[in-house]
Order: sequence, then structure tokens, then C-alpha cells
Amino acid sequence: MLTLPSIRAFVALTPLLFSLSAWAAPTDIPSAASFYIPSIPYIHQNAEHPLRMYGGHLSADPNQALASSTDVTPHLYFFMVKNRRVADKERIVFWFNGGPGCSSFDGAMMEVGPWRWDGKSDHDFYVKEGGWEEYTTMVFVDQPAGTGFSYTSTDKYVHTIDVAQQNLLEFLRNFYLVFPEYKNVDTYLAGESFAGQWIPYFADAILDSKTLHVPLKGIAIGNGWIDSKAQYSSYLEYALKTGLVEENDKKWKEAKHETDKCLAKTEHLKENPMSIKECSGILRALMESDKVVKEKKMCVNIYDIRLEDTAPACGMNWPPDMPHVTSILGQQEVVSALHASAHPGAWKECRTDVHRAFHEETSESASSVLPRVLSKIPVLIFAGDQDLICNYVGLENMIKALSWNGATGLGTVQTQSWTVNSAPAGTWVTSRNLTYAKIFNASHMAPFDVPHVTHDMILRFMGVNFTAITDGSARIPSALGNDAKPIFVSEHEAKPSAVAPAKSPQQDKAMWEAYYNAGSAALVLVLVFLVIGTFVWCRLRRKRTVQLPENATEESIPLTSSMRQGNGIDEEEGLVSRKGKDRARDNGREAGAASEPPIFEVGDSDDEDFKDTRTK
Repeated sequence: MLTLPSIRAFVALTPLLFSLSAWAAPTDIPSAASFYIPSIPYIHQNAEHPLRMYGGHLSADPNQALASSTDVTPHLYFFMVKNRRVADKERIVFWFNGGPGCSSFDGAMMEVGPWRWDGKSDHDFYVKEGGWEEYTTMVFVDQPAGTGFSYTSTDKYVHTIDVAQQNLLEFLRNFYLVFPEYKNVDTYLAGESFAGQWIPYFADAILDSKTLHVPLKGIAIGNGWIDSKAQYSSYLEYALKTGLVEENDKKWKEAKHETDKCLAKTEHLKENPMSIKECSGILRALMESDKVVKEKKMCVNIYDIRLEDTAPACGMNWPPDMPHVTSILGQQEVVSALHASAHPGAWKECRTDVHRAFHEETSESASSVLPRVLSKIPVLIFAGDQDLICNYVGLENMIKALSWNGATGLGTVQTQSWTVNSAPAGTWVTSRNLTYAKIFNASHMAPFDVPHVTHDMILRFMGVNFTAITDGSARIPSALGNDAKPIFVSEHEAKPSAVAPAKSPQQDKAMWEAYYNAGSAALVLVLVFLVIGTFVWCRLRRKRTVQLPENATEESIPLTSSMRQGNGIDEEEGLVSRKGKDRARDNGREAGAASEPPIFEVGDSDDEDFKDTRTK
């Protein structure tokens, strides 16, 4: 039994016990404030819409608690930009670039992020419209560990897709501990190139997780490497379609030989690995060129067939912004501002050692898990039509052969034309949770070429209510087929309604006076017509009932042709051309007829003047 002194002693020791406990087991998750980035050198912001940025490293090791203090465990770097403008609701997108081993700063600095190189200086970047962070919080993740600013020991590089999944889930757990406000926010995964392998697998792991309840609403993959069998075999077909080769020319024969060798290998493969060594020669054959410029051998840019590059880079020197991205991210003051100093060495766009560590040839292509993902959430696949390495033909062939949600391929759905700002942007088709968008005049990095088009695309895919957006680039007009994008119309922009404006008392008085005068005039005209009509009726009646003098013999009234003409042979002709013609006829009558005065002269009748009045 506890005595009062022992209770007092326990109470006195409680603060000390808690402090010892906190010291013995310190939390590994810092506060959100410690990740805040107030500004970045050489990044010039828009004063009207300042960026709210966060960045740093989070543990991605599920076994972090078991690691010793000297172990270098996987830590993924993230850079987050909160949405600058308000849409209909909050959304968050986690963005991944490919490789494997390529940094997501490609996406942040050149594609869907908030700024672009100014085109003049070595490393000055300016905030521009068209970035996805305008209405959506964007989180750019360098993964797997060792990529970009992420780090780990070389013996902990990721070799298999299941480890990559586990690391991503652990990163997300820690992310939500730091930023719990995003736990219930609609979440999307997006990326390009080899992220076509990462993203479906990551989505599958998130959707299957029993402990991490992420409200994942969809995934988007741009020019993705998703199905190696379908995409390797598409290279030659795409080259023919785009005119890179002509059938039976030298390059076509070389590529055809490599394609046949690839198909011979894939026909005997039960699996569909992410990479097939026997198929790598097709792309090499197609990028070759005999052209020499300034004593340098040239080749096709495999990321944008409209361009050339020096061999053997063949696109690795593209985009032109790339050296400037490397320059700014190599500045120590920038690294410090980004909270990336824990990463040893300089930033590199793509790390060969991380790429080589991942076992692509024994990992199954993501197309194997895509149907499972499609059964739960929507998927967007988009493709710039000028990309060779992950071209649209290969993606379309993959979709045609893919079975999901009870059917194979897109089925009989209609492909729609897609316009942005009244210009053709591409084509759009949706079937059973899968949307496929082909983007015109765009490369492997479609957002780099057509930022407003891809921004419109992602907003449509996420189901943004455009009528709730009052400002920004979402108001740029666009349409799918005949279905134009609805936009918010403010009160001062609204067209005047058909309802007449309210009148002043003076205007009301004048209106009623006008009505009174018009009514009076109409009444007078009615009375005039009534009097004239009565007079004419009486004259006609008198003509028909004329009395002969007494003691005179009865005779017939001479209805001669002259009389007939004067009294209306052709009513329409009389209405139009009677004026003066009957008088001329009366003056030219024969003498015998003139000796007898007529009963009444039609030409002199008041009725003629009445009828002429109607024809004027």
C-alpha cells in the first residue's frame, strides 16, 4: 500500500522521469517549421504571390529504430511548394522523375514547378505561370535513396521494387507526422519516364497498406516506361510514322534487324521485365546519323525528334536549361537554403551508380500491377508526340493489349479533340478509369514545351471545379470536343440581363403619356375610317336603287366595258394603277354614250381617293 510520503516522492520525481525518458528516446521527426524555406538565392519570386516552400530530409528506412548511431540509413529529400491560389478544394501531388536515379528537381526546375530559367544569366530563375503549384501543393521527391539530394550508404542502395515501395511508404509516414494537415487531403502521384514503373507500384503499395491511410485519388504518368515488351517493339513503327526512317533504307534495315532480335527474345519470356538487354540495340540504330557538324558527329535527340545532339549524348545535353539547373543547385548557399547540406558531394541530375544498383532485368514491368490500380482509382497516361524513347505508339500498343475492369483495350469510346486557348492541344479519351491524352508538339518532357496545356490536363484529370476558380491560368479557355470548360464569371464580368432597368417617376409619366397619345390617335383613325366607310356604303346603295322619273319606261342600266373597268376589273390592278386612268377613259367615250349622262362617274367618286390612299 502506498503511503502519503511515497506518493509525494513519486510526484516530485515525475518531471525528472519524463525528462529522462525524452532524453533516452528523442523523436526523430523535427517540426514543420524546421523545414521552412523563406527564400532561395537566385530564385526571383512574384511579390503578389510569394511561394511557401519547405524542404529537407526524412527517413525512408522502416528499420531506422534498429540502426546504430553510426549507420547511414536511407533518407529521401523532398521539396514542397504549397499552392499559390485557391481552387475548389485542397489537393497534393507527389512528383517523381525517372532514371532510375534521376532527380525530381528536373520536374521542379523545368516542368511542373513554379519557375523557369531566364534564358540569359548563368543561374537566375523567375517564377512563371503554368506550374502545377498554382492550385495544387506539389512535393518533389528524390528517390530511390542516393538520387539527387537524397542519401544513404552505398550498401543500402535500392535493388528491387519491393524495397523501393517500403522506403516510399516509410517516407510518407514521416511526412504526415511533420505535416498532419495533409492526412485527409486528396492525394495524387505523378511523374514521367521511368516513373512509369515507380508510380503504379507505389500506388499499389499505398492502396494495400493497412496502416498508412492515404486518400489516394489518382495517378498520372507522362511519357512513361511502363511495359517493356510493348514499348521496345514500337520503336520502328514510330520511326516510320514520323519519317525518321523510310522503309528499306539503311537505317530501317538496321533497326528492323534489331527489332527481330528483340522479338525473338521476348517471345520466349514468360515475364515482362522492365529492361531487356537484347532489345537495347533498336534505339541505338534509330538515333544514328551520318551528319557531321563542326567536325562533331551528330545524332537524333531521343527525347525530341525535332532536334539533334552531338554523339554519343543524343539528347543528354537537352533541355538547354539543364546546365543552369546544375549550376544553381551546385551553389553552396542554395544547398543550405534548401536544407540539403546533409547530402555529401554535389548535386547531379542522374546518378549512374543508383541506376546500376537497381535490378531492372529481374523486376516485372509495372503494366502487371496497373489493372489492379485501375480497379481502385483513375489513371492518366499522357504522351508528348515528339518523344522517341517513350513514344506514344508504344503506349497506345500497351493500352490496346491491356485488360482491366472487365475488358481489353479502350473499347468503343470516342476519342475527343482537345483545344487550349483556341489552339489544338491534342486528343483525349477515357474508358473505365483510364484516361489517355496525346499532346501535340511536345517532347519527352511535355510540360517543358507546353506548360499551360499540361496544366489544363492535370486540372481536368483531378476533377477541379473550374467555376469555383476566380483567377489565374485555369481561366484560360479549353475544350474537349464541343464541351467547353466552364469558368467562374464575376458580377462585373456578367453580361447585362434581358430585364429592363428600373425607370424613374419622370420616365414612367412620359411612358404613360405616350401610351395615351398613341391610343387617342388610333381612336381618331378608327372614327375617320368608319365615317368614310359609311359614306361609301350609302353611295353604292343609292346607285343600285336609283328611281326612274314617273311615266318613263323601264330600261336596263348600261353596264358597258367602260363601266366594268371603272368599277374594278382587276382588284389588284385597280389598287396599284387606277389613279388617273379611269378619267382618261371617260373623256374618250363615243358620242352616243356621252349624250346620256351616267348615273355616277366612277372616276370622280370619292371612293377612288379612298382606294388610292391605301396604295400609297
